Amino acid sequence: MPGVRPRLLAHRGRRAAGPENSGRSVVAAFDACDGAEVDVVVTADGVPVLRHDDRLPDGTAVRSLPFADLRRAVGGDPDDTPRVEDVLAALAGHGAPDAILNLELKAPGAALALRPLRASLGRVVFTSFYAVEVLDALAAFPERPAGLLVSHAAFRFVPPGASLLAVQHRALPDVRRARPDATLWTWTVNDAAAAARAAEAGAVVWIGDDTDAMADWRP
Repeated sequence: MPGVRPRLLAHRGRRAAGPENSGRSVVAAFDACDGAEVDVVVTADGVPVLRHDDRLPDGTAVRSLPFADLRRAVGGDPDDTPRVEDVLAALAGHGAPDAILNLELKAPGAALALRPLRASLGRVVFTSFYAVEVLDALAAFPERPAGLLVSHAAFRFVPPGASLLAVQHRALPDVRRARPDATLWTWTVNDAAAAARAAEAGAVVWIGDDTDAMADWRP
C-alpha cells in the first residue's frame, strides 16, 4: 500500500549469476536483494522443477518426460534445470529470514507436486494464472501466502483466501481502481515508467530483471 517501501525480487533469478531459473541464479538473488521469482513445472514422475517453458524446443511436453529423461533432453549443467527440492536446500544460509521465493505454478498439478517439500517452504509465496493452482496451494499449505497472477483488470474470480494479486505493470492502474484494498505485487518492472506505475498503485513487491535498477527507481 502507499507508504510501504516495496520489496524487490529478481525475475527468474539474478541473470548475472546464471541462466534464468537456474539454482545459482536463485541463490545469487537471495544474496543481492529480497529474493527471487521462479517458475515451476512438473515432470511425468511428479518432480517439480524450475523451468519457464512447459515444452522443449521440439514441442515435447515436460509433463510427458520423467525427470531423468528431461535432464538428458535439456543437457548442459544440471543446475540449469534444478529440482525445487535442490534449490530449497541450496538457499539454506542465504538471504534474510523474511526473503521471498516466489514459486509461480506454471502447470496444472504443480502445487500438489510440492506437498512432500512442505517442511522446506518457510519462505515461499505461491502465485499462478490458474485459479485452481492457487486454491490447491492454499489447501495444501494454508500457512503460506498464495495469490493470483493477472494481466488485465477484466478478471472475475479471485480464489477465496488469496493473499495478493500479482499484476502485469500496465494493468496496475485499472486493477487498483477495481480492487482498492487488494495487496498488489507487480511484474515485470524493467523501466522507470513501470516503476512509476508500481509506486502509484502501492505495489508492495516489484519483480524485475535488474534489481539494482529497481532499487534506484524505488521511492
